[in-house]
Amino acid sequence: MKADSLIEKNNQLRKQLTPENKQYYEELMMYIRANSTFKSDLDVEQILLDILNDILEAQSNNQSAQSYFGKDPKQSADEILKSLPRNLTETFKFALTIAFGYVVVFMIPSLTTPGVKTDFGNLIIMGFVSFILANVILWLVGKTIYQQKTMKFMINALAVILFLAVVAGSIILKTPLSLELNGTLGIVVIAIVFLFMTYLYVGIFKHQMPWTIIYVVMTFDAAIGVLSRLPVIGKMMTDPVIPKSKLLWILIPGCIIAALVGGFGTYYWLSKHDDD
Repeated sequence: MKADSLIEKNNQLRKQLTPENKQYYEELMMYIRANSTFKSDLDVEQILLDILNDILEAQSNNQSAQSYFGKDPKQSADEILKSLPRNLTETFKFALTIAFGYVVVFMIPSLTTPGVKTDFGNLIIMGFVSFILANVILWLVGKTIYQQKTMKFMINALAVILFLAVVAGSIILKTPLSLELNGTLGIVVIAIVFLFMTYLYVGIFKHQMPWTIIYVVMTFDAAIGVLSRLPVIGKMMTDPVIPKSKLLWILIPGCIIAALVGGFGTYYWLSKHDDD
């Protein structure tokens, strides 16, 4: 059985838990998942499902999850994590997903306009940095599960700062390894990157939010990049239609509206699927 099937089964069985047992189990589940980066997904999800079945059985005997599993779930979770061997395949897969995910998200927008150089040095360096910071952020998320509200806020704030550092680095860092990808070469590169992005969206992130919004935006950017490199259409797209002074007043409100729609859309979707 695949990890995805176990997760789906877990999602369904959790609905049978009482509110108290559900909170106890979901905190335990989030802690284990957040701290199992280099473990096998299949092993982790199988153990989580076994724990859930044990709690459900105890619940049927009028026993709470806390009395069955213990008052210190963090200690029990740490022991479980220590018993799981490191998985090199999962580690390599996670590293590639983070690094190439960064490359995809920041590379496609840079390819929308012909003549603009793509900084491959920046992509390589920041892709590696993103992998390291992703591990740090996951570790921080795991630390918030059993912390007080003040500590949770501080840890979450640090995670946000680290994320913003990646975004800032992608903008500020410049390297000599920059190339212009015009014409057919640019179209081929966009197609390759888009195919890999589609693989990440379908195969890794499983059509989940907020990746759906990111995928839609990247698809739009990829389409613009291809069309702008076609002889006739490209000239029509690159010739200025609206003066820059007026274009700014259109772009700023448009970006704000797009951000609000995307943000509220993600919040609405997550609120409807909070059991997943």
